[in-house]
Amino acid sequence: MTDIKNLTQAEIQEIIDNSNHTSYESIKEFHDDGLLEVFPSTDDVWQGYGDDEKLTLSTGKVVLFIGG
Repeated sequence: MTDIKNLTQAEIQEIIDNSNHTSYESIKEFHDDGLLEVFPSTDDVWQGYGDDEKLTLSTGKVVLFIGG
């Protein structure tokens, strides 16, 4: 997994643009609650998750939305 603190501003904006999150604080809160994880690439994400649960960023990192 990638430490959420290592996300660039562009990656954070991409998550905001493609999800229900409206701020870094919202993303961090979900991450801290175990509902959002960031992985270095699609190869690092268990393949059992559906496409609607994953967001592949332009940098290749994958955001996994856990539990909805």
